Amino acid sequence: MKESAGRRIIISFVAVLFVSGHVVTSFTPTGQRTLLASTPCTLHLNHDGVSELDIDIDGSSSSTEATQNVPSELTSISDRRSMLLSTSAVALTSFAALSMSSASSAAETLEELSLGDAKWDNAADAVLQSPSIPLCARIVPPSFATYLARFLLHYDEGALRWWEKQADSFSLLASYEAKKRESKSFSSYTSSIQKGLYRHISGENESNVKSYSKVRTQYSYLLTSLVDKYGSKEGAIRDIGLLFAILPPVYQPTEEMMKLDKGVITKTGSNKGSKLDNFTPNFQEDFTLLLPNKYQMQYNGIEKSYTITPKINLFEIEISEEPGVKAISTTFGPLSSKPLLRERSLSLDIYALLGISGGAGCALTHTLVIPLDVVKTRMQTNPGEYNGVFDGAATITREEGIGALLLGTQATIVGYLWYGISVYPSYAFFKRFIASTLMSPAFAVAHANDVALVAGALASVIASLGLTPLEACRIRAVAQPEIYRDAGLIGTGKIIASENDQLGWKTLYAGLPSLMIRQVIFGSVKFLAFERASEAIFSIHPEFREATVTALGVSLVAGGISGALSSVVSQPADSVLTYVAKDSGGNLGVFDGARKMIREEGVKSLFNGLGSRCVWAGCIIAGQFLLYDVFRAAFGITGEDLNQALTLTLDLNN
Repeated sequence: MKESAGRRIIISFVAVLFVSGHVVTSFTPTGQRTLLASTPCTLHLNHDGVSELDIDIDGSSSSTEATQNVPSELTSISDRRSMLLSTSAVALTSFAALSMSSASSAAETLEELSLGDAKWDNAADAVLQSPSIPLCARIVPPSFATYLARFLLHYDEGALRWWEKQADSFSLLASYEAKKRESKSFSSYTSSIQKGLYRHISGENESNVKSYSKVRTQYSYLLTSLVDKYGSKEGAIRDIGLLFAILPPVYQPTEEMMKLDKGVITKTGSNKGSKLDNFTPNFQEDFTLLLPNKYQMQYNGIEKSYTITPKINLFEIEISEEPGVKAISTTFGPLSSKPLLRERSLSLDIYALLGISGGAGCALTHTLVIPLDVVKTRMQTNPGEYNGVFDGAATITREEGIGALLLGTQATIVGYLWYGISVYPSYAFFKRFIASTLMSPAFAVAHANDVALVAGALASVIASLGLTPLEACRIRAVAQPEIYRDAGLIGTGKIIASENDQLGWKTLYAGLPSLMIRQVIFGSVKFLAFERASEAIFSIHPEFREATVTALGVSLVAGGISGALSSVVSQPADSVLTYVAKDSGGNLGVFDGARKMIREEGVKSLFNGLGSRCVWAGCIIAGQFLLYDVFRAAFGITGEDLNQALTLTLDLNN
């Protein structure tokens, strides 16, 4: 029921935004189009998916007829726009409130391990502090580590509850995928245990490594601790004996092993695996199974050590768990080279750094293309006046000077600074919040792509709230420089707001519904496509993760793919909304406009200009993600910095 409630909340929220936008854009009063008469606007889509708002560039908004028709009709439209703005504002207030509540989550059950002090540390720090233990290290054999991991899943309540939650989170996946993820979780969990064991066994500065006696002493402490903590449970003593019989003879704490109760040693364990005489077919898949009944520890008087009888083939084979991650396959399961990781809860300062990184990346990217934006805007507001981009740039420079190519710079920088500051941390927040709070773990895992799409859409809603008025000011400054060049950004905003006494500052939001619809479609696909493209590239070339330059190169390529794909997906909506805005003053609804457009111009009209838009958006979005990752790297908030690794410090009776 939890995931159903979460889905209803998100779908309802997005639906309100879409319906509100459709109502405002399609509403036209009978007789007089008061809103359009008082504030005529033409909407175009920027090539990176951001709408351009062209409001009253011909100065016709102050007609006497329009002013006389304002009172009754305009109030209704104003109410609708207020409803849309109020609904959207919920996202802003919720962001601040929910970021505080989601940061504090319940303690993970693995932190309740009785064996020692388990805690989640910064993944980057954990990697630096982790001992350089080879996977096949004899001092902590992989077979010993994996069987101890199984032992804990059965006898340790904290480990068992964690594993049950892990298995439940994969329950909605296909059987093969669920087993694959369970294997990966067990492998990483075992790695954390092995690293904790190694720190204990090897001693300070690995001083015990070259001394068999010191290693045996440390293992004797471990055996005593396991007996004290789990010995009272049925079958535990037998499994502890079998566990230490796995060790090489030179490391076995034989004196402590001999002290184990002989009667209890032969008592079978309580779990479903140990009650059987032979290995079950799913032994390599069910990591809660322990050795079957017929296996016992037996003392060898000649070698003065213990063995398992009947003899077991304790194989240890190096494998590739996933691209770039080595592992060891053992009789009892896989052992990864990487510890168990989880996403960390992001604090407000992390969100702030993500915002700064996104704002700097977007502002710099769009600042570089301001001259192209100026030419493109002139071509849209004055169709037919220029023969292409180069002719437009040459004509503007010749007639107005080189400085004219930088018109609207203030609005561009501030607008995309806001866009980056708002959209990137919002996406990170909503993605985590939806998955961890509004949905069950199983539903969130099975619908990870849907979560990313909704998070991108909600982030785009927030970005649209600040971008709309700034785009309006930018278009005015570019289209009518003789009026707005000297007014500056704030002055231009005041002029637009003063054009309609009834709407006031809301005049700046005349194009919000259309812009929001476009942004939601473009933005939701952008983030999902970038993440999946990055994963695909790293899966083929995992070595690209190792160097900063190649990792940033992946961001550049994945960003280009993301921008192009987002353009393809959002192109039909962009074409229809632009057609509706231009058609007879905008008296068509979105769906009616789509039918009329297809009827008159054919289906192919939905994709007019797609090629050039894909190239433009691909370049812009590639630059955004590249610079975003550059700044994140500079701030130390990339990759492992946003994850936590499980570290184990053994609590032994020594």
